[in-house]
Amino acid sequence: AQIAALGATVAFMLGHAVGSAGSVAYSLCFALAAAALLASTRQWSGRVPQESLIGVIYVVAAAAAFLLVEKAPQGSEHIKQILVGNILIAGMDDLVKVAPIYLLIGGALWMLRSRLAAAGGGVRGWCWDFAFYAGFGVVVTSSVSLAGVLMVFSFLIIPAMIGVIYAHTVGRQLMVGWLAGSIASGTGLAISYAWDLPTGATLVCAFGAVLALAALARPVLRGGSTVRRVAGVVRVMLAVLFIATGAWFALAPRADQPLLDMIELAAPGVRSAYMSETEMQIFNDAARDAERYRALAAQLSLKEQNSRWQGEALDDLQVRRISSFMQSYNEMRKGEEFVKREVRVRARERARWWLGVLLLLAGVLVLPWHAWRKIT
Repeated sequence: AQIAALGATVAFMLGHAVGSAGSVAYSLCFALAAAALLASTRQWSGRVPQESLIGVIYVVAAAAAFLLVEKAPQGSEHIKQILVGNILIAGMDDLVKVAPIYLLIGGALWMLRSRLAAAGGGVRGWCWDFAFYAGFGVVVTSSVSLAGVLMVFSFLIIPAMIGVIYAHTVGRQLMVGWLAGSIASGTGLAISYAWDLPTGATLVCAFGAVLALAALARPVLRGGSTVRRVAGVVRVMLAVLFIATGAWFALAPRADQPLLDMIELAAPGVRSAYMSETEMQIFNDAARDAERYRALAAQLSLKEQNSRWQGEALDDLQVRRISSFMQSYNEMRKGEEFVKREVRVRARERARWWLGVLLLLAGVLVLPWHAWRKIT
């Protein structure tokens, strides 16, 4: 996938538009060359795992793409387009072009699956490996310009992994993979729409989250001793986290405390355990003012964006006024955020010892009894 993107980058540097026939041709040539290389690595790699060589090829291709666009105008935008794409602008015309390719490659892989699985060494094995990688390269080449490297990789790999985790036959693996892919796609699109996030990157993260949840749910569905082992590992990890946080909090209360920050974010009332009433009032007032300034700055930014989208551009004086107000609001918000941090840090310094010991005790209590017996 990354080598196909490198081919598209070379085409971009030579003046071909993204998604044009020239760009696709370059991507396909690079992908087929990678297919021949990967098919050959099985023969001469020796004791080096083929996955290691694939990783090396990926990172070198990515670095080469960055080198090519370093001095190019809009080079960073091209890299962003290649990596995450913009699936929202894909229309029916794009689907009509790629759907026959997907069907042809999918049908060929299905009919030749037994021969591909039984491919051995020598010239015959090289030919079957090349056929598989070439088909993979054609699918990637036709998809990178639509969705980007990361999303194409996620769609091709992650649903198949989930299918292998939960099913043994090919048919059931396909059904599980399609279901998981649909859930991840729908969830990613919904999150992207709700929080106004980049669609491509959100979809990739949604696929990763679905894979993680599927892997964690597998031992629970199987039941038995596996669940107990997983639960024991989770408890040990939580115990280590609490003990490390308690020690770190006692030694450096002014430093970042991610676990304590997460606890306070989920349950803001926890702050009242170590803040005085006056400190709580100052903290809450600063938080309220910071949110108000953020909302005012967001309103001005939205006003400026709407003026551009609706074709009613603001004059220079209005733009300067909006910019000045936004800068003032952002500076005032930063000031209120500083007040919040300073009040919280001073209260934490005062409670460093007893709160640190409390976190240490929480870690000891979470630790499984058999692990505690081995330690003692």
